[in-house]
Amino acid sequence: MGGNPTLALNICCFSDNIPEKYIEEIINGGINKANEGGVIIAGGHTINDKEPKYGLAVIGEIHPSKLMTLNQAKPNQDIILTKPLGNGILITASKNSTINLSDYPQSISYMLELNKSASEIATSFNIKACTDVTGYGFIGHMKNILNASKVSAKINYSEIPIIDKVKMLSTAKNWSSGAINNQKSLNNKILWNKSITLSEKMILFDPQTSGGLLFTVDKSISKEFQKKLSENNNLIVKKVGEIVSKSNFEIEFL
Repeated sequence: MGGNPTLALNICCFSDNIPEKYIEEIINGGINKANEGGVIIAGGHTINDKEPKYGLAVIGEIHPSKLMTLNQAKPNQDIILTKPLGNGILITASKNSTINLSDYPQSISYMLELNKSASEIATSFNIKACTDVTGYGFIGHMKNILNASKVSAKINYSEIPIIDKVKMLSTAKNWSSGAINNQKSLNNKILWNKSITLSEKMILFDPQTSGGLLFTVDKSISKEFQKKLSENNNLIVKKVGEIVSKSNFEIEFL
């Protein structure tokens, strides 16, 4: 983490029966976000596929001194999260026709928000430990830092930012297969507060689309760092816990 993307290639997998106007909208969306991130799309590859897929293969550059990795978390650091959780549950609920995703514009804005500004601010503060929160959910990516750094964490569940109405929508029919697989494989070495329900736990295993960044930050700069991050109105910046010395648990939820 902490690099600057420079060039990208489109990876387009579309079937013949998709109207061209929709393909154009998808590709234009990629161009717009690439432009926002300062990335040049230099070409791409198109594949005929019955299931639509679109992505970008990206290259960039980073100075070794600005590298943020998983193995640099230290005891007594604050844990900072920059986006609320739960968009995977919203997307699954939309697929199930439980909700109309367009009725949740704020959640869409979080997904559209690049992590560019948060990464640049972290680099300016010389932050060393960071991960994004994506397919393995909050718990999976938190554990990646803890295991690589050989530390543990205490998390205040009440401080974790969650998208509006996601708690209400967190039911079995709205848990994706990814969330269920995460729960099965990652629900170990965790001390759960007994007041946390299964529905609330599943939000923490929920795979995120364009999730936020998770930092561990020295307490001496934590408040100033959070204040600077909060200047971006599309980020919900919260201190959710702290790093502690390695214990027989990986995460304790308070």
